[in-house]
Formats: sequence, structure tokens, C-alpha cells
Amino acid sequence: MLREILLGIGGVILGAYVLEFLYSCSDDSREPKRVRPTIPIPIIGHILGFWIHGFDYYDVLNKRNKNLEIYTIGILGFKVYVTHAMRLTNIMQKCKTISLRPFIRTANKIHGQISDDADSIFDGELVEVFSNRTKEAFAPGPHMDEQNLRMGEESIVEVADLLSGKSDEFDLFEWSKHVIVSATGASLFGTDHPFKDPEIAEAMWIWDDFRPAHIFGIDPLRTGYKAREKVVEAMRKYFRNMPSDASKVIKERQRILLEGGVPEEDTYKIQSTLSNAYFNTIPTLYWTIYEIYSRPALLEAIRQEIRERAMVKSEHGEFVLDIAILQTQCQLLLSAYQETQRMRHAQVAFRMMLEDTMVDQYLLKKGHHLHLAAKPVHLDPVLWGQHVNHFDPYRFVPAAATANGNGETKTKTSARPKILPTSFLPWGAAPWLCPARQFATTEILIIVALLALQCDLEPADGMGWEENPAVERPKIATLSNPVKNARLRITKRADGLGTWKVLIGKSKARISLASG
Repeated sequence: MLREILLGIGGVILGAYVLEFLYSCSDDSREPKRVRPTIPIPIIGHILGFWIHGFDYYDVLNKRNKNLEIYTIGILGFKVYVTHAMRLTNIMQKCKTISLRPFIRTANKIHGQISDDADSIFDGELVEVFSNRTKEAFAPGPHMDEQNLRMGEESIVEVADLLSGKSDEFDLFEWSKHVIVSATGASLFGTDHPFKDPEIAEAMWIWDDFRPAHIFGIDPLRTGYKAREKVVEAMRKYFRNMPSDASKVIKERQRILLEGGVPEEDTYKIQSTLSNAYFNTIPTLYWTIYEIYSRPALLEAIRQEIRERAMVKSEHGEFVLDIAILQTQCQLLLSAYQETQRMRHAQVAFRMMLEDTMVDQYLLKKGHHLHLAAKPVHLDPVLWGQHVNHFDPYRFVPAAATANGNGETKTKTSARPKILPTSFLPWGAAPWLCPARQFATTEILIIVALLALQCDLEPADGMGWEENPAVERPKIATLSNPVKNARLRITKRADGLGTWKVLIGKSKARISLASG
């Protein structure tokens, strides 16, 4: 009996190797070379690699295949082309047959679970119009000024509540979740937004936890699907009585969907997927606060910059923070924020081949995926200089003379490699950049500025800031969540005590992001 079992197992393994070999033989000689999985098991080796490492698996593969500027991850007939070579990326940006559009449709089907009718309608020209209108609605202008003011006002309320004296300690990650949901919700959906209900907010977090599993249809107890239904039901109630202070983004998306013929019930599901705006912003805010506050000299330099440029104190003791100046003139704050993204970004940019396409000497075949891995690009010394692994908050400051990460030594930015948009990928890769990048950046700058000017933060355990805190395996969000939530002690600053407000001093202000 044992002999038969062993022979059976051996036969299955042999068959798997033969099957994998046959599929590899069907590859065109011009296609990028297939690479072996880190776990040497046929067919499922790469799947196990992703299961163990998440998106960090690309970093593992890139280190093992340094001589390849582009390679193929093959799972039977399914292929993913992976590259981190800027030479190829620059060529790919000009190829109209390499597109993000199919993933927009796929996301609605997988994560929104829209009907087959809606899926067939949400294609081609409608996807193009929907994407373009979303991009236009997120562009700087009077409508975004209104959103940013609501976002700033809500941030003031949340920071004031944090400093109210209810407690002198708080969990940074939990607070980051709360303040982003409050500020983003007020900005997008209006002051009386659906996620004010703690039950709906909790359902959103549960749904988020299950999103990676939903890609593969895995949710045996339907916990994630039930949570998603709660969010969709909240959207259903919201859109049937949409408030007047709903943002242009929300109104335009709904109008385009309905005019395009998408069934009303499916529009609620598609709009529900916009909640993923929270998942990227939360860890980005968390790590920006962490990186700045763990460097006292940097924190003080940022405070001075904001005080001198973006903050005014009236005769009556009222503090006014000018959002437009914060967006355009606080270069050190923006630089520290972008350096946080560079060091901690863990995602990839996704594309699909609409047709067989030649990129230089490589053939990328129709229907397969192209992934642009960010971490190898962000940690490439050729692109970023020999101190690529060092957190330099002045790296993105366009001044002639800056200080190093400790705020001590003067260096020349002209001696550093020029930062190209293709080298900085937290917002994706051109021409398909996140349309909400200006919006999300503004939100984080406002919250960090309000905190920096009003309070000191330090680890509550008295052990100091951990230099390299452990992070969770990368999931859907672009930055990983911390394994251990930072418990911080709050001390209010005397020079920040008073009434706070925000204003927009200049319409159509655009933040000078490295990605464009």
C-alpha cells in the first residue's frame, strides 16, 4: 500500500514537472525569460512565494535575478512580466497597448461584485470616460478648495479631540485610521458621511482584511462579503438621499455611471470601492508621523518652516494655517513625506497587454500582465545615490543647500542624482498615476502640520523610537502596516495653544510631487 502511495505521489510530481516544461516550451523565444520560484515546487512554487512574502516576493526574485532587466513569472499558461529597469519603463510609457484600464473593470467585478450586465456595460468608452472624469474631479481648482477646507476643518476637530486631555496616551495607527476616515469622509461624502457610523467603519476594515483573499474567491465563512454588504447598504442609503455637500468626485462618478447605463444598484457597489482611498493614506500618514517625530532636529526644522511660511497668529491668539502655502512652500515637510514613501512603499504598478507588443527586443504577449516593481527601483543606488538605504528627509528639497537626515551637515543637492518621475512610484507609473495624489498628499500635510505645531509625541514605554520597526506582509495598501502599533505619550506645546482654523489663500495650488 505504501509503495502504491509513494508511486502515486511521484507520478503527480513528475506530471507537474512535465506540464510546466510543456508550457515553458510554448513561450516565444523573444519573451522575457521565465525565472524559477524560490520554493522549487512545480506549478505552485510562485504562488507559495507570494503567499509567504506578499509583494516583497518581487524583491526576493529581483535579488536572485540581478542580471535580468525583465523576466517572466509563469504559472502554467498565465504569465506576469516583471521589470524594474527604467530603460524599459520609459519605452513602455509610450505604448498604447499597455494599459491599466482592464484592472479598473476587474476591480469592480472582484471587489464590488457587480452584476454581469453592469460588467459588460462598464467597458471600453465608459471606463475611459469614468477614469477621465474622476481624474478631472480630483484636479486642483475651486471644487478641490472646498474639499480641502472641509478636510482641514475636520482634521482640526480630530487633533483638538486628541489633545483634549481625555488621555495622555494613544495608539498611533488606530488614531491614523480614525482621523483619515473622518477627514476623507467629510471631504468626499460631506460632513454627514456614512463612515461616521462606527459599525460601517468597522465593516470597511473587515472588508479590507479580506480583499486579498477575495482576489482568489476565498472567504469560506463569507465574513468579508458580509462586511462589504454593510458598506454597500450604507452607500445605497447615502446615494438615495445624497447631501448637497457631496464632492464633485462623488457626484461626477455617479452621473457618469447612471448616464452610461449601469444599473443603479451596481453604482452603489462601484462607489463602495472608493473606500480604498483610506487604505493607502492611513499607513502613509502613520509612517510620516513616525519618521518625522523620531528625528527631533527634523521635527523642529519642519515646525520652523511651517511657522514662517504657512501659519499666522492673530492678535486674538487665533492660529490660521494656509493650505495653499502648505502645499507649495513647505518643501522640507513635503520632502520628508516623499522620502517616507520612497523608503516604505511596497506595492507594484499593474498593467495588462492589450495586444502583442515589442518593448525593445522583448515580446510581451496579449492578455498577460506587466508588473513594475517599486522597491527595487526605490532602492537602486544608480538612481538614488550611494546612500540609498539612508532616510534623507532633505532628498526631495529643491534648494541648493540642505541638511542631512539629522539636520546637522550641509550638503549640495546638485551632487545627488536627478530625481526623475519614473524613479518614484508610490503613485504608480506614468501615464497611469493615481488621480487622488494631490488630494491625499494635502490631507497628510495638513494633519502632520497640525500635530507638529500643537504637540510633542514620544513612545509611552520610555524606550525611545524603534529604528526599524517590524511591518506586516504587504497586502492591498501601498505601504505596509506596522506589526506593533506605536503607543505614544502626548504633551501639548504652549506655543500652539489656542483656536485653530484653515483657509485656502490661493486657488488651484498644485503640490510639486516627484512623480508629477
